[in-house]
Amino acid sequence: MKPTKLTRAQRTMLHNAVHGRPLGTSLTRNSTSHKTHSTIQALHRAGMLAGIDHHPTEAGRAYFTTSQQKSPEFGA
Repeated sequence: MKPTKLTRAQRTMLHNAVHGRPLGTSLTRNSTSHKTHSTIQALHRAGMLAGIDHHPTEAGRAYFTTSQQKSPEFGA
């Protein structure tokens, strides 16, 4: 199965969800003010997040355990 491609904001948000942090942590001001809702919706459509509290699914957790994906680089 082909791995799901995620944008940098989606990877960051999913990484935050997997580690129990607020979803918007480490996003730039522009991305939080204009695209946060769309990013959350995209992660739900991709099956990476579920529920009203946006908890990660098994697919969301597995995204960072595959050897092809890297966790986002914070502070870069």
